[in-house]
Amino acid sequence: MSCHHCHNEHCEEHEEIHNEKEEKLSIYLYGIGILFFVLSLIPIFIPFKIELVVLAILFTGYELLWNGIKNIFHLNFEEETLMAIAVISAFALGEYLESCLVIILYRLGEFLEERASNKSNESIKEIVKIKADTANRVVENTVTTVDIKEIKVDDKILIKPGEKIPVDCKVIYGESEIDTSSLTGESTPVYVSKGDEILSGGVNLTGAITAVVLRDAKNSAASQIVDLVYEATNNKGNTEKFITKFSKIYTPIVILIAVLIAIVPFIFKLDIKEWIMRALIFLVASCPCSLVISVPLSFFTSIGKISKKGMIIKGTKHIEKLAKANIIAFDKTGTLTTGLMKIEKLEVFKPYEKEEVLKYMYSLEMLSNHPIGSAIKNYEQNIEQKEVEDYKEISGHGLYGRIEGKEVLFGNNKLLEQYEVEYDTSFPQEAIYLSIDKQIAGYITITEEIRKEAYNMVDALKRVGIKQTIMLTGDNKKSAEKIGGELKLDTVKSSLLPQDKLKEIEELKKSGKTVIFIGDGINDSPVLASSDFGIAMGAGTNIASITADGILLSNNLGSLESIIKTAKRAMRVVKANIVFSLVVKAIVLILGAMGIAPIWLAILADTGVTFLTVVNAIVNIK
Repeated sequence: MSCHHCHNEHCEEHEEIHNEKEEKLSIYLYGIGILFFVLSLIPIFIPFKIELVVLAILFTGYELLWNGIKNIFHLNFEEETLMAIAVISAFALGEYLESCLVIILYRLGEFLEERASNKSNESIKEIVKIKADTANRVVENTVTTVDIKEIKVDDKILIKPGEKIPVDCKVIYGESEIDTSSLTGESTPVYVSKGDEILSGGVNLTGAITAVVLRDAKNSAASQIVDLVYEATNNKGNTEKFITKFSKIYTPIVILIAVLIAIVPFIFKLDIKEWIMRALIFLVASCPCSLVISVPLSFFTSIGKISKKGMIIKGTKHIEKLAKANIIAFDKTGTLTTGLMKIEKLEVFKPYEKEEVLKYMYSLEMLSNHPIGSAIKNYEQNIEQKEVEDYKEISGHGLYGRIEGKEVLFGNNKLLEQYEVEYDTSFPQEAIYLSIDKQIAGYITITEEIRKEAYNMVDALKRVGIKQTIMLTGDNKKSAEKIGGELKLDTVKSSLLPQDKLKEIEELKKSGKTVIFIGDGINDSPVLASSDFGIAMGAGTNIASITADGILLSNNLGSLESIIKTAKRAMRVVKANIVFSLVVKAIVLILGAMGIAPIWLAILADTGVTFLTVVNAIVNIK
């Protein structure tokens, strides 16, 4: 693997320093070349005009000329080849200043393009920097700083305030706030304490924490995200592939036309010098670099911008599909909802009080693995947990135990019937009852916690051209329709097996629509792969293996509007750049063939248009 694609930060830093030195030298030599060109225009130096022009050409474009000449012998007709032919031919025809002007303007365009391109790469470089180089390994209370590659699963590490999270790990001691903005795009720090899992790539802000390693550096989130970004920039879409093929066919054709223009005077006995200059102007103006550079750069920029909004996309080819999407289908649990439960309704009956009912419910539930315990705890803080005797869990029914000498049941109506407890059949069917000594003390109804940002999501998606929003879930009809109604989804389809979801997606695609599916990336893998653009929620344990085309690291459905906007802007910029480049080039090519366009105009049609299209990509993709 070359240094350019190397994921080792030391290699990247070395290359960056080397490139900076080369750039400074190139600018220094370019300045000297400009000085020689200016001197050649001063009357006092007219006797040395040719020598000064030669020096100006060599200082400003020695590398271009050398590469161009080598390419001629290899029959490799790239941009540098065309420029070298134009410079040498113009000089041979006695057009010394024109020859020098070709190099000067071309190199100026190159400098401007490079500056603009470097700016567009900044967001990608920021992502690469999320990887840490070292970690503080803890062995028998001794802390040693080691290379991150030496860290293994189950090692203990110390993460100090201000340090990057080196690998995916679980906190075993301490508490802190973690800046996860580089991963999720969310600016609000995340509080972590004992038992919380944290992904590599974030920054520890406040307190020192000790953690146990869950995944080594290679398999941690930061490394996989960087790998995906590199993979994405090499994964071309249809438009990019078309431009690559277009340039391979287009360049030989224009060279052939230029040759034909050059031999016209020999056939019709016209001014040889004038027609060769026309051929050179045609050759210079014809270079397709504005397309070859600006189109991939537009996609590259959009990949970077979207990643800063909290989504990693596995290839620029997916930008086109994301921009065309008009249907979005959602899984329910873990996608539209957080996967957590919350108490929707609490009913308490006399003589019991609310705090007493919650205390009994909580004491039983905290001995179970069921998520209802968390729902009760979140409903009211600081609930007292009592000691439970004779605890048992009755599968499919509920929980039993003795608390403070009382027989306590917490479960569904089947549990009450099993223990012969009378209850009102008019109570909600989904109620979970609390019985104390054969008497109903109260009940709760549970619902899934909907993601806060999901409530305004549908209206936002409609604003960016999404025509239909659909829920595809394996959950029951009542629960699905309740959540679908709250979120104003257009269609809700429930009680679906994975193969049923797959069938629904295939039917939607048959209508000619472009379909996005968003799921949790585990049970929904077949559907994610089948949809036009599959989005997996969260980083997961192995994001590189998920079948999705995009991974919403932030889990923030509210960012979808902005992400789709960016994809649409990218496609508008690409199309505008293609049209602008082709129209300008067509005009200058015709004028050049007619002998109307000067060579400086041909240079502007090449480097000038390239610069403008590059700037358009950077400024307008947000």
